[in-house]
Order: sequence, then structure tokens, then C-alpha cells
Amino acid sequence: MSEYLFSQFRGNEFEDLYQQLSEVFTISQNHLSLLYEIMRKEFEMEGFPEHTLSRDIFHSSTESFQKSYDDAWLIGVDIPSILEQNDNFLEKRTVVILGQDPRRQSKERVEEITIGTPYALHLNYCREKHRSTRLYFDLIRVLLNEGYRVYLTDVFKIWVSESNNGNHNIPLIEQDQKRFIKILKAELEIFEPLAVITWGQVATTTVNSIGLSGNPFEFPHPSPANHKTWSNLMGKPATRANRINFWQEKVLAFLNKL
Repeated sequence: MSEYLFSQFRGNEFEDLYQQLSEVFTISQNHLSLLYEIMRKEFEMEGFPEHTLSRDIFHSSTESFQKSYDDAWLIGVDIPSILEQNDNFLEKRTVVILGQDPRRQSKERVEEITIGTPYALHLNYCREKHRSTRLYFDLIRVLLNEGYRVYLTDVFKIWVSESNNGNHNIPLIEQDQKRFIKILKAELEIFEPLAVITWGQVATTTVNSIGLSGNPFEFPHPSPANHKTWSNLMGKPATRANRINFWQEKVLAFLNKL
């Protein structure tokens, strides 16, 4: 039996979430439900099972950006996920971890969109072994083991690369950004989090801009690129153990006051 449950939605959470995602993505409710079901079954599997969708899943608000989207080398889409301990306790409070977007990389042009989840934590390898995402899960595990449900989502649920490489993205136009921010606000209303922890400046700025009624808590993104930021914040080397301990001390102190 798995120690954690992946995206076991309660009540009307899934239906309400689908209604929001369908504002920007062309996908049927049954298809989205099936994706979550498959990811649940693959939660403890080894390897990298992939799930793809046509680029037609998304249409920009403007023709100019739609052309950039159609010409993009690579596109990433992540669907939100929620994790909790598998302990039959149904009264857990929810904490949101909010990132920026589903960044991707590829040395080859990819026509189909690979559908994932934030930080790919539906994959056992990414939770337990991958150099970067293993740390992300270590931090999330602190919250899970304290009895919280953890809802993982991004401000922008799509990432569009330049046309000639898969390393650099094209920022969404303002009209499309607003569409995703509107959805984010609705997501937070659906899951009624005790707190929203932001990873990175874009997430922090967005939460501040929507007048969040909950409790925001800003934290540097755990990306390896932020080693120096974490080291300066902690006043010690940004080792994995130091970062986990620092996170546990600061975040649990914050949550315990709520």
C-alpha cells in the first residue's frame, strides 16, 4: 500500500477544478479524469511513463501568439495535483505550494505536448531519486508528515518555448496570463487552503496581485539555480539537509500560528 495518496479529490473538487481548467484547455472531463486515474496507478511505478496530448488543447487569445505557440519547439502543460498521507483521516487542512510554470527542456523538437504534474511528483523516480525534484518532495514530505494535504499548482499551467530551441520560453501575452490568473483564484477558492506557500517571485507577485484572502508565505524556489539565495537566507551552505531543516523550522512555525 502506498504511503501517500495522489490526487484523491473529495466532494466536488474534481468537477469544480475541471470547470476551471476547461476555460483554457480543450479537454473532456472524462479524458482529464482518466489522466488522473492512470497517474494514480503509476504512482509507485519505476521509469518514465509519458502521456501526451495534441497542441490543439490550447488556443491563445490572439493570432500573433497563437502563431508563436504553433511554431514552438516544445510546449509543457502540467495539471494540478494534490498529495496526502494514506491514513484514512479525512479532516486534513490543505496547504498550497504555488510555482510559476511547467518548464520543459528538449534537444529535439516535440510536436505532442507531454502532460505532467508540478515537479513531476506523480513519478516515483522524481520523488525519490532525481537530483532536483527529490529535494522538492523532501520539502513537501515535511508537510505531508505533519498531516496536511498539499495542493501543487502553477500560476501559468503552460510553458511555450522559442521556435528554434527547447531551453528558453516565450512569456505568455497579458491576455492569456490573465486567463490563467483568473483560474488560479478560483482554484484557491475550491480547495480553501490554510495557507499558500509561493516558490519564486512570479508566484509571490501573482498571489499579492489577486488579493488572496488566505495566508501567503513567500519562499525561494528550491531549484539548484537558487543555491546562493538559500545559502544567504540560511547563513550556511545550501546543502540538502540544511535546506530541509530550515524549511521545516520556518514553514511549520508559520503554519502552527494559523
